[in-house]
Amino acid sequence: MTKLPVALPFQQSDAGHRGFQFLEDLATAHWYSEVLFTALDLNLFGCIEAGNQDLDRLACAASCRKESLDRLLRVLERLELVCRTNEGWSNNPIARLYLIPGSESYMGDFFLYRRYIRPKWSGLTQAVSPDRNASARIEAQQGEDYECRTERYVRALDALARVKAPEIVSLIQSQTWESPILDVAGGAGALSRALIKTRPGSRAVLFELPEVLSAAKMLYPDPADWESIETSEGDFRTHRFDREQVFGLVLLSNFLHAYGPEEARLLLHKALGLLAPDGLLVIHDYFPDRFGHSPHKGVLYDLNMMLNTYNGACHDTAHVGEWISEAGMTHVATRDLPSDTSVILASRRPLENTDRPEMEGLLHAARSSGFSRAVLMPADQVVVAPWVRLKCRFGCSGYSNNRQCPPFAMPEEATRRLLDTYATVMVIEGAPPGLEFHENLLRVEKEAFLAGFHKALVFGAGPCPLCSPCPVEGPCRHPKRARPSMEACGMDVYATARNAGIRIEPLTEPLQYVKYIGLLLLE
Repeated sequence: MTKLPVALPFQQSDAGHRGFQFLEDLATAHWYSEVLFTALDLNLFGCIEAGNQDLDRLACAASCRKESLDRLLRVLERLELVCRTNEGWSNNPIARLYLIPGSESYMGDFFLYRRYIRPKWSGLTQAVSPDRNASARIEAQQGEDYECRTERYVRALDALARVKAPEIVSLIQSQTWESPILDVAGGAGALSRALIKTRPGSRAVLFELPEVLSAAKMLYPDPADWESIETSEGDFRTHRFDREQVFGLVLLSNFLHAYGPEEARLLLHKALGLLAPDGLLVIHDYFPDRFGHSPHKGVLYDLNMMLNTYNGACHDTAHVGEWISEAGMTHVATRDLPSDTSVILASRRPLENTDRPEMEGLLHAARSSGFSRAVLMPADQVVVAPWVRLKCRFGCSGYSNNRQCPPFAMPEEATRRLLDTYATVMVIEGAPPGLEFHENLLRVEKEAFLAGFHKALVFGAGPCPLCSPCPVEGPCRHPKRARPSMEACGMDVYATARNAGIRIEPLTEPLQYVKYIGLLLLE
């Protein structure tokens, strides 16, 4: 089955359901090309192919700062140009085919030529419109002073916050929290305003830099807009709050990524020190280790912070969770928004509706286990047909040589009856080696079981890889770890994958490699 290149977010969008995120992905599409250009400039693919797989050796070979290179490699990994193995970094087939200098099919110089013509694209407005006012507006923006840039910045972020606010509020509304709200670096307070509307009589303290608050007052000049919001100005790093001041809800929205790990950790602890004993902490941000609905954005935004701030960085949810635990918060949950960011909820008391993780949490677990895609869909979309097992019997040399394959595996009639007892399945895409794919499937099955999905059961791809040869004449040596493949039980892998939106085609060229498809039954 052909391994197709990873699709960019706007390539996967549904024209009938496009919204803000589609346009945001278009606006940041150049981030992808800059990552490719930089990797080619540094000859990263060539250095990796030459054996510099360890991060230290690769940084030395490419003359890079180790920490910055690691952040770049995480993006290349998410774009499936490189992958991380036990030996270190390795090129994926598409990089090996087109991006290794000296190879017969090398195309790097062509892609870098695209960068050569890029500056002309900045003049597209002038080329399309003879209106001098358009050019004047562009020049005016480029020459703006600090106050004008701050106003433009606050206006832009307020527009984003108003789009994000309903998504965040929908996650918080089932939680228990009390007024007042502390909104740290909340811009013009869009998220606080949205939350106040859900709890009549509540109030908020919007803590921001003086110049940001001045711009916010210009954006919202009506005193009625500030009736439930008190403003407090200063730098959160140095500001001293009254000892008696505590808040039932503390918001840190797009705040922690402005700082490096140690400073972000200290600021998070400071915020938690202002939280009431039974209060709720909400962290909204881009997290590089989340995949969510825009799997590239967290790692790309991390590079954005590296380029546009002094020491800013997007922090993994795993690290933020550790910082929260250090402060004595015992209940933590992470949820992905419908757009490109995620939210961490934390409290010293149990959170509502989070004891049993959502199925989307399992999608994240699957992607974190090394799979390239994981898709939830109704169980009745799994296609079962009698011809599948016949293809095993007439055409596969492994027929009757593995206890998890035909004729030993479950017949299609039993498979259909089994599927009828489930409502949801997860279709999982991975790649060789087969044993690693199998073990990762078992890991996700176990995680689903421990998360409360007690009927979790996986089906693999191809013959069971645990024993070679398989002792077909005797009992299975590993009954706890052995699983049949989808096709062994009569499932049409091609049709099922396509129902999940995963394109697979027969392998036609030597440099293409096998795409494995697995299935997790959930209930």
